[in-house]
Amino acid sequence: MRNDERRGLTIILTLMVFLAGYGILFLTGVTNIRHLLDNVISAYLLAWALYGMFARVPLSETGSRFLLTTGSLVFCWLLAEGAVMIGAIDFRTLLGAYEPGTALSMEGRRYDKELLWRHDPHYQYEASYQGNLGGALCIPPDPTQKIDVRYDHNGFRNARDLHEAELVVIGDSYIEGYLTPESKLITTVLSELQGTSVANLGHSGYGPQQELAVLRRFGLPLKPKTVVWAFFEGNDFSDSAAYERQAYGSGNDFWQNFWFRSLTRNVAALMFRQGRQCIPKESINEFRAEFIDAEHMTKTILFAPTEVAQPSGPTLHNALAPIVEAALLCREQNIRFLVAFVPEKFRVYHDLHNVSLTTDAVRQLRVTDLPDHMRRLLTELVPTIEYVDLTPALKSATRAGIATYLADDTHWTDEGNRIAADTIHRALRKNHAGRGLGWIFSRTSSLPDQSSSDDNARHGGPQYRRLIKK
Repeated sequence: MRNDERRGLTIILTLMVFLAGYGILFLTGVTNIRHLLDNVISAYLLAWALYGMFARVPLSETGSRFLLTTGSLVFCWLLAEGAVMIGAIDFRTLLGAYEPGTALSMEGRRYDKELLWRHDPHYQYEASYQGNLGGALCIPPDPTQKIDVRYDHNGFRNARDLHEAELVVIGDSYIEGYLTPESKLITTVLSELQGTSVANLGHSGYGPQQELAVLRRFGLPLKPKTVVWAFFEGNDFSDSAAYERQAYGSGNDFWQNFWFRSLTRNVAALMFRQGRQCIPKESINEFRAEFIDAEHMTKTILFAPTEVAQPSGPTLHNALAPIVEAALLCREQNIRFLVAFVPEKFRVYHDLHNVSLTTDAVRQLRVTDLPDHMRRLLTELVPTIEYVDLTPALKSATRAGIATYLADDTHWTDEGNRIAADTIHRALRKNHAGRGLGWIFSRTSSLPDQSSSDDNARHGGPQYRRLIKK
């Protein structure tokens, strides 16, 4: 075999080996952004190795070109990331988009070791309306409906920075109300009804453990006279379980925030999203109904497939323990504590004469006695807890043809916010008259040994575990 033939065969075999390497590299799939970055860096180095083998220049020249090119890229990368490090730019603004399960993938959010994430101080945004169920079905945002959201210095939906508040409302997205105008928020309406200052400390995606931390860090310093804890049956149980898995025990605020704002991560995330089309979750279409409103108009409404799921004993324990802790903290500081049970849409709509369940899947859903069960558990553990179930008021309004929940979302309409605020207002006013000396007595002598009972409730003692199992 001549030298030219031998060289040509060597080139072909080498090229085949490198192409096989590329194929193996990308056939392994890309499961996350870090995996994608590994593949890109490996591909870059393989490309230079291939170039070095076939370039008709001295090896030293190839090395110089590699160092110069790589050095230039690294220099530009360092400049971009340096701007991120000093807070001059957040590449999520230019390249970011929400990634399911990764709250920090969107701009205006920051890492928090205890809370996992928070809204940036005084952050504001405007967006087109899109319901969470509609989005899961790939229904595009509605540009005719605009959402304008603003946060205070602590990252909560308050029109102004508060340093004191008579009443504090703790909760998740139902209280934050990111699809609700400021003037229609439950806390805005409650403030008007109560004639006093009300702090909105609701935060999307938070579960009971995070809400307890919010009470300690942001609620109690406001020196409230009353705390309302809104418990949503739809995801507070799952959020409680997820928190134990997601808490970053060794996370560093600076580096977590830097990573999510960086050019590296956001370019990789953009590449990761390329070519990925929205795939409708058709199972949601199996959970729908027809609602006839007060004007006799029929509208299709959607339910979440996981509506009214029965929590297990341990799940119930994990979710209620922070509420018990919050109640005891408030009692120690002579603060009224009211738990407001927030029902899922199906619990409110399922048995009304003007709602027709149109599929077998939705007709098979069953509601539980969770509101009454929670009332019994909480009041037995901490007798000073006040409790109101929002279900009856929401059902009554819906029965009258008022849409209390958004058709393509799991949250309240503006009317739903108003009815929930009015129900809490009535509960506070009704219970206020009966508190007096009787309530003071219950704080000190309602149990034979108050301190041991508190310890039992705080730490999940035998009495607590027996109640949870009932």
